[in-house]
Amino acid sequence: MKPILFLSFVALLFSCTPKTEQATTTPSEPAPSAMSFAGKPLYAKPPEPAALAKSDSAIAAYKAKGELTEDDYVEIGKQLVATSRYREAIDNFTEGLAKYPTSYKLLRNRGHRYITLRQLDNSKADLTKAEELVRDQPDVMEFGLDGKPTATVRHQIWYHIGVYNYLMGDYTKAAAAFEQAVATGGDLKNVVGASDWLYNSYQRAGEKDKSAKAIAGIKPDMATDTTTAYFKRIMLYKGVIKPEKLVDITLTPDKIHVQEVTKMYGLANWYAYNGDAEKANSIYKIILTSTDGWPGFAYAGAEKDVKN
Repeated sequence: MKPILFLSFVALLFSCTPKTEQATTTPSEPAPSAMSFAGKPLYAKPPEPAALAKSDSAIAAYKAKGELTEDDYVEIGKQLVATSRYREAIDNFTEGLAKYPTSYKLLRNRGHRYITLRQLDNSKADLTKAEELVRDQPDVMEFGLDGKPTATVRHQIWYHIGVYNYLMGDYTKAAAAFEQAVATGGDLKNVVGASDWLYNSYQRAGEKDKSAKAIAGIKPDMATDTTTAYFKRIMLYKGVIKPEKLVDITLTPDKIHVQEVTKMYGLANWYAYNGDAEKANSIYKIILTSTDGWPGFAYAGAEKDVKN
């Protein structure tokens, strides 16, 4: 067959091939945001389009200013975290630290997000340095995206040092850090949260008397938000509410939000401290299999505590 005729024949053959027989490609799965302590991939929940657009607009406004300040990087990081872009937030804080290497604000925020991504060694390095840098500095307040004050930087540093040590299983060091977090909490809501973790740290360190003292000042009628998961957990520890009233562990996954995950972890711990390790473990498993709350510390704690 002549070359020209042969090429024409080949072209005709391929043009007649049914589309179903042509090679197809499948889109690759998104990369996980993190790996759990057990090596399981963890995926961030995609943000709502409106929230993403709002966040990106705010970030663009900061970057349009030109030279970014230390606080600009903090604010950009908050926008990224609010839309579940944890790796991008860390990259942003890292960029900021290249310009402001002694920024305890940026170190505190990056250290927090390293915990989120289960990179505990990196978290320890950042939080330790942040604590050293902030010692001789006046304390400054942090604010949420709504402009309302949340907690001081010093409180946040100690709180996350506590979480780091707790996840590492060094409960004595965790308790020492949460003692500092309670002392620097200021707002009662912060004191309640830090007191809860302090209670759990002392329980696990075998200091039951100290654990009781850690929550002695948290009263059912105190002037704070009594609806938060941490307040409810403390009421369980104190015997004010019964375990079945804390949280419904039979909730469907779509009904289990971060507050419910936080309550579940406290409930599991309560069972463990009261001698029912099997019940505790069953709740840890519910947290890990029926919820997507992996960015929270309660979920990370369940990863560490669950027994297969």
